Amino acid sequence: MLARFTGRADGRPVSRPLVELLVLLIVSFPALAATPLLRPNDRLAARPEPAPALILAQTATHSLVLDARSGQIVSQQPGTSAILAADPGGRLVLSITYDRVTVSRLPSWSTVHVLSIDSEIPPAQAVRRAFPALGDDSPRPYAAEVSPDARYAAVGFVSMAPEPSSWWILWVATLDLERGTWASWALPVPGAHYAYLLPASNHLFVLARDNAVANFDTAGSLYRLDPDTGTLQGQVVLRSAEPGFAPIAGTAAARVPAVTGARLGMNTLAVLTERLELFVFDPITLRQVEHHPPISAEILAREIAWLDDDRLVALTQTEELVVVDLASATIAARLPLSDLFGTQLVGADPTTGDILVMAYPIASEPGSACLYRFGPDGTRDTLGCGLDLNLYERRFARTGPLS
Repeated sequence: MLARFTGRADGRPVSRPLVELLVLLIVSFPALAATPLLRPNDRLAARPEPAPALILAQTATHSLVLDARSGQIVSQQPGTSAILAADPGGRLVLSITYDRVTVSRLPSWSTVHVLSIDSEIPPAQAVRRAFPALGDDSPRPYAAEVSPDARYAAVGFVSMAPEPSSWWILWVATLDLERGTWASWALPVPGAHYAYLLPASNHLFVLARDNAVANFDTAGSLYRLDPDTGTLQGQVVLRSAEPGFAPIAGTAAARVPAVTGARLGMNTLAVLTERLELFVFDPITLRQVEHHPPISAEILAREIAWLDDDRLVALTQTEELVVVDLASATIAARLPLSDLFGTQLVGADPTTGDILVMAYPIASEPGSACLYRFGPDGTRDTLGCGLDLNLYERRFARTGPLS
């Protein structure tokens, strides 16, 4: 078990209020370039070498690597940088402070690269040229994902116009992890509240959570691009089979469902919406090959994690874990989380069927979040407490088989 920590150390990155609102709402281009043919060994979703199931998290004073099945500390590093991402093989970790991103090698935490985060980095300059109203404020990374071969990281940013303007825009760029350099390009995603990043070895997919209130039948937009040049190779809009507002169970509230996650397989790209409406695409052409209606009118998923191609776990808007069988379009299990708050779905372990959640126990003192493991039979183990849980931005990463 981890020692219990309270409070935050100075220097922890803090989101501006508008970023917090942006994340709480979760999360025209030139003619499309021709899509090149793939070589036989140019697989879209190359599998990483087997790696242990690890969770990277942080306390008020340390960054930690935890065994996802036992909760034991594998390694730790003093400091207050915020965990941003890790590669699937557990070799590299990205962490951020206000003005820089650090790439470190695990398990030693030795520094590989340190890069600035400001309005002068090449992708930020590209965004400012397209949107001059943004001014000179530094962009803020809100999410990142590392490619299976650890060659590059896709990074999502939010840029804001100077106060008192409330205008902002999301955009995506890549970081070359071998050279330690930012890409020269950026993909702006105007109107999106969040963008999910799916880096493959030779292609990058961006799933934008669009402003669905303005477009009732639009669940999101999917982009495919070259991670080295930023060349847009395909784009498709996801249109719901049942557009309009969906009620949030047990409340008087409702929302227009949008995309909530995706899974990139060897030959398919599956996208889920909050109402568990399934879209399946050919990842090379972005041709839609399947479309299944929402599974349940009463469930609105906030986050999802995949157990395999046909089963996933959803954390709902009403603080409930739901296991979904996509093959039979049924709900396999439901588990209320009534004694937790601030819940975040850390991931799922396809090997064991376990579900990993980070949350505050309602009975605990403020500032002491815990990591929990839920078994397939509903049993719950506490793997550690005293962890830093940011309610507005993810502060953990996962490796190995965890999804």
